[in-house]
Amino acid sequence: MVVIHGGNREKIAALTRQPVDSLLDFSANINPLGVPTAARATLVAALDELNDYPNPDYPRLKTAIARHHHVNLADVFVGNGAVQLIFNAALALEVKEALILAPCFGEYERALTKTHAHVNRLYLSADKNFQVDVDELIRRLQYAPSIGLVCLGNPNNPTGTNLNGVAMRQLVNYCNQHQIWLILDEAFMDLTLSAHGSWLPQLTAQDHVLVVRSMTKFFAIPGLRLGYAITKNPELQQRLTWQNEPWSINIVAARFGEQAFKYNTYIRQTQDWLRHEQPWFGQQLNRIPFLKVYPSCTNFFLLKSNRARLREQLWPTGILIRDCSDYEGLTAGYYRVAVKDRAANQQLLQQLRLLGFAKEMR
Repeated sequence: MVVIHGGNREKIAALTRQPVDSLLDFSANINPLGVPTAARATLVAALDELNDYPNPDYPRLKTAIARHHHVNLADVFVGNGAVQLIFNAALALEVKEALILAPCFGEYERALTKTHAHVNRLYLSADKNFQVDVDELIRRLQYAPSIGLVCLGNPNNPTGTNLNGVAMRQLVNYCNQHQIWLILDEAFMDLTLSAHGSWLPQLTAQDHVLVVRSMTKFFAIPGLRLGYAITKNPELQQRLTWQNEPWSINIVAARFGEQAFKYNTYIRQTQDWLRHEQPWFGQQLNRIPFLKVYPSCTNFFLLKSNRARLREQLWPTGILIRDCSDYEGLTAGYYRVAVKDRAANQQLLQQLRLLGFAKEMR
């Protein structure tokens, strides 16, 4: 299967004959503050190490992650973005059947099908704002006891919904009792409005859980890429150790990650931006008459438009949004937009209002 991703500015620039740098990209959910200024000296200094192989165990990077999350060094695995870790986990676990949501991040299914697993889907309802019903999820697992793995985004992409702590405990308990692995993708957890949504503080050695995290989105380094995963389960740790490839992270990304959690000013500024801008942007989008805006807890919104080809109508204005019609469980008319800075958000809102005004004038 082929998975389409947002953020392909070069392709749209070629189609519309616009300079790449002139495009305003709402299709990729990246922190609009950009790369931390404090990181630049670290990145430059790392260039002097390009002629040496990185330590394949990445002890300094893993130590920084372990200290930040208050876990043991052996609990931490690192990779070239969260996607690589999801693929590694699928290969390490080799289940015959798995369950994912629909819609969800397309790489879950691609990772699982590469291991020849049969993929089952739990379809989320637009009428329920695509919220996951944990009781329904567990009933689905009871109905299909051969399912050996659940892959779940929390928050889910592209819906922006999440499971609260009580519901997550219910799901984890069920998976533990029935020997079902749970890959919990928290790639957007650091970009959610709730500071207490992560499962990591509750993770135990008995949990059949792998928590996957991304530094790419929060620290605005999609061109560098860095992710990590944490599990306390001894069997899963052993399987992932066997599966891991050497030198999966370049030295520049490794050195960045060693320092990233020390960028306190940047982290605080990002949290302040999200806390103020995300609710405001959602309120403004809700005022666009031809849009249905679904509730989101993170740095993007799923929209339903009654205007055909909304993405293509925005291209001439230099604005890119994510067409979500390729997601299983969604149809034409669904789009995802990232939350950016106030000036960029106002630019998108202005163009949406103009499109609505033009329709009324016809």
